[in-house]
Amino acid sequence: MTDAISEAMSDADPWRPDWSDPFRPTTSGDDEYESMVQALREVQEAVTRSRPTPTAAAEATAALRAVARLMSPHEVDEDEQIAGKRWSTPGKGHALAPALHIDHVTETTAVARVTIGRFHSGRYAMNGGVTPLIFDELLARLANSAGRPWGRTAYLHVDYRSPAPLHTELTLTAELVEQCGRKRTMRGAMFAGETLLAEVHGLWVELKPEQTLDTSQT
Repeated sequence: MTDAISEAMSDADPWRPDWSDPFRPTTSGDDEYESMVQALREVQEAVTRSRPTPTAAAEATAALRAVARLMSPHEVDEDEQIAGKRWSTPGKGHALAPALHIDHVTETTAVARVTIGRFHSGRYAMNGGVTPLIFDELLARLANSAGRPWGRTAYLHVDYRSPAPLHTELTLTAELVEQCGRKRTMRGAMFAGETLLAEVHGLWVELKPEQTLDTSQT
């Protein structure tokens, strides 16, 4: 499926998932699916912040299992799921990573924002393992944009410079430094205001034809 066709289909039917990533600034979603994902993020944050009584924990368990039962009849395979492929919205319709708001995109650069709550905390600051998760999303989307064939992360090296504060808007930058054959060298940085929090460099390797999933039917 070409990017133009995929994009047209996505615009016409926002519920239709697709592996093609039309990398551009994100916009907030306001449909039922996005509301459900936002509610899930709120649950994650609320559970993290709480010290429930046994009764409250039992009631929450019953409610969460009821949600799981409600979703069960709608299970599909990975090519058809929405989570992780709602490219136009912060977080891509997935609640694993913090919702990444992408503000500026060119063929070789990107700028984004993210705010971390206690669900992703590592004792009064962002958990160190969350940092590469955020960088991987931003750098991978840039590495695989502008008509470049799909590539996967070969390595991602993070240098931590300062603790990343919670409940504070952080800024991220990403850059495609070089493409040499199938190899794409990437780098990025994370800031809180003027304070450098982390720097990253990584390598993405373009997949060979036999390694690429056929998404023409998705």
